[in-house]
Amino acid sequence: MQGKRYSNEEKQNILEFLKDHTYYETENKFNVSQTTLARWSKEVSTNTDKKLEEQIYPCLKMLKLIEGVRNVSLIGVGGIPIVFNPEADWDEMHVAAMTTAIISLSERVGIECEHGDLQSIFVNSAKGKIICVWAGKAAILTIAFYDSVDLKHIINQSFYYIDRIREIIGTFVH
Repeated sequence: MQGKRYSNEEKQNILEFLKDHTYYETENKFNVSQTTLARWSKEVSTNTDKKLEEQIYPCLKMLKLIEGVRNVSLIGVGGIPIVFNPEADWDEMHVAAMTTAIISLSERVGIECEHGDLQSIFVNSAKGKIICVWAGKAAILTIAFYDSVDLKHIINQSFYYIDRIREIIGTFVH
């Protein structure tokens, strides 16, 4: 026995209802099995992730054109990589954990010093520089530079481009 066929509009209405209700409530209201609801939800999230990555990836490639950039990553607030530079020699989960730790500590310092909301962090070490900037409310853009790049150059010339691209990415990530 085959189940009912749903139009795309009906699926959208059902999935919209599911956003604020349980699988059980949605199943009872629309007579759609929980298995079907789970499959539809997975299809939507997979398509959304691909579309997001397709929109953001060109921006990240532009950042790679900035002089001295070694690695570019976009990390979700929960520490989950959204888009990770596949050319980099770093492990994406390691970078996500590092970014989360940097953000957490920096936010705490900002609160204690009463400096307001955190916007960006610069880390300058003997083997390179790292910038973490908010890209929207749900993501952090992490850019690692080689140690040969002068910090003055990053701040005076590159940060303008980083900031513009950060704004663009922020429109995609909610």
